[in-house]
Amino acid sequence: MNHPIPAGDYVEHFDPELPHHRAWLLAVLEQLVAHEPQGLEEGGTLRRLWTAHQAADGAGQAPVADIPAAVAVALPLVKEFEGCRLTAYPDPESGDEPWTIGWGTTTYGNGAPVKQGDRISQELADALLAGRLERDCQLLAQRIPRWQQLSVNQQAALLSFTYNCGPNWFGSSGFSTVTKALQAGVLEQVPAALMLFVNPGGPSEAGLRRRRKAEVALWSASPDRGNSPSPGQGSSTPPAGGGAVRHPNPLVGVPRFQQRDSAQLAQRDRTCFSSSCAMLLEAIKPGTLKGPNGDDTYLLVVQRFGDTTDANAQLCALAHYGVTARLVQTADFQLLEQQINRGIPVPCGYIHRGPVERPTGSGHWLIIYGHTPTHVVVNDPWGEPDLIHGTTLNANGMGLRFSRLNFGKRWMVEPIGGGAYRYAPCKGWAVVVDSIR
Repeated sequence: MNHPIPAGDYVEHFDPELPHHRAWLLAVLEQLVAHEPQGLEEGGTLRRLWTAHQAADGAGQAPVADIPAAVAVALPLVKEFEGCRLTAYPDPESGDEPWTIGWGTTTYGNGAPVKQGDRISQELADALLAGRLERDCQLLAQRIPRWQQLSVNQQAALLSFTYNCGPNWFGSSGFSTVTKALQAGVLEQVPAALMLFVNPGGPSEAGLRRRRKAEVALWSASPDRGNSPSPGQGSSTPPAGGGAVRHPNPLVGVPRFQQRDSAQLAQRDRTCFSSSCAMLLEAIKPGTLKGPNGDDTYLLVVQRFGDTTDANAQLCALAHYGVTARLVQTADFQLLEQQINRGIPVPCGYIHRGPVERPTGSGHWLIIYGHTPTHVVVNDPWGEPDLIHGTTLNANGMGLRFSRLNFGKRWMVEPIGGGAYRYAPCKGWAVVVDSIR
């Protein structure tokens, strides 16, 4: 892009209304968090730029300039594993108290516990999360020796661990291994110590194991930004490079289940929804569905709750496997990108017949697991579609690249009568995962 580069103070020249300014800022910040997180320290130009971006974004989150760099890095990791629900839900272990809301919040800022029936706004959910992480950061800085010698990403990994295990774990009974490693400054022992906390045999083991692995990856990828420990205090030499945990784009390990080979002959033409959700399940919980016909196993579970075309039956089946998800009918490409950046592919329903400017039919489901500025990457359980004319070209539906322009006209739509649809921004159908256990 041939845009002039402004001279002088970039904060003064940053214009959040200009798309190329926003794109430049996001690219810089992504590299900053990954490779040079100390650049987010208070007072720096890039810190003020990020603050300007957050203000322009209007997402209701606490400005980055007001929170420690470790909190800024920990936020997306915590969000990935907590998921956000604006209505209170019971603890998955007890089925009752403590009731939880937002991003895993069990108590409000005034100390009052979350109660059954509570509802909050997204803005409050975000503020509660940021506030809790800030308090935890202050507490860990007081309790853990040489906290300031840890890198930003190491601090962020411990913040995620603390958000999950509670703020009083350090020095408590049951946490002696990780406590001793940190007290002695033997930092190379911390990853193995964190992996001890996965609740073996419990209903949340799979989710906790995924979370601990992500925290360990964040810890181990961090460049050593602290001062060298004194003699006798132990030492650690993290690998070079570093950066926040990142998921590949397109995501790897997303299978393609074909609805055409279903053992239920009468269902072959109508199981695109089940096959797409089965691809989602196997991608985020590998090994759950065995073999190339794992979608048939998943379909049997769906049928316990209803018909294969019933969204509620799909959500109940996913919940059966420990995946909390919801049907969204206001999805757009930004939502797809957010989920894929979390490492989670997205089943989407679109109108696959008729001309692209006036699609028709009852709809079809596939799964999206990659994105570029102009395309999305999908697996289609039926085959390769002709997005322009609304026909099927062949049975090969693996790793297809759809243009956003043509797919968007079939995905984000509203009915206009007579079985036809028209383009309607932000009206896409998608299954969105909130949490995994």
